[in-house]
Amino acid sequence: MLLSNCTLCSRIHSNLKTIKIQYPTYHCGPVSGSGNIKSDICIIGLAPGLHGANKTGIPFTSDFSGNIIREILDEIKLTDVFITNVVRCYPQNNMPLSSEKNNCQKYNFEELSSLVNLRVIITLGEVAYRQILKLYKIPIKYNKFKHNNITKLNSKLYLISSYHCSKLNVNTRKINKNMLKNVFLRAKNISTNG
Repeated sequence: MLLSNCTLCSRIHSNLKTIKIQYPTYHCGPVSGSGNIKSDICIIGLAPGLHGANKTGIPFTSDFSGNIIREILDEIKLTDVFITNVVRCYPQNNMPLSSEKNNCQKYNFEELSSLVNLRVIITLGEVAYRQILKLYKIPIKYNKFKHNNITKLNSKLYLISSYHCSKLNVNTRKINKNMLKNVFLRAKNISTNG
């Protein structure tokens, strides 16, 4: 099944129909990853934001988190990245059910497998982190979530975990721009130097 035709998550699908009535110009559907498929760095968040990727159809655009990410990437001249989410549609209240997270795993596998030069995955938030560990069959109980921690996924691929740069996390000072910049610089260093 093509991602654009996916209706596996009935709760999400129904909610998106309701949102489309309220915001008729919004994308309100599954969002594919975006960027250079030859990139060696992939940034993965939780899900499209209601007024971000759910609006534009492009991950991390038109919202608070997207603005921070793209500012940092621009500042450190790291524009050759691939950006996506572990859940492909906006989930109600931004809280996907376990079944909805798992329904997207096949798309995550397909998309990440298509990134043939991939060296580093940056996960934004614990949900994205857990889903990627699960995808690569890495036991979660031995790999607890920690900000700016590196986990080796296989012989050529590393994962760097980060707090999500949501408005809530930034406002409560769980993360700031410099903390996220350090994660991105670390990923850039690994991709360049191994």
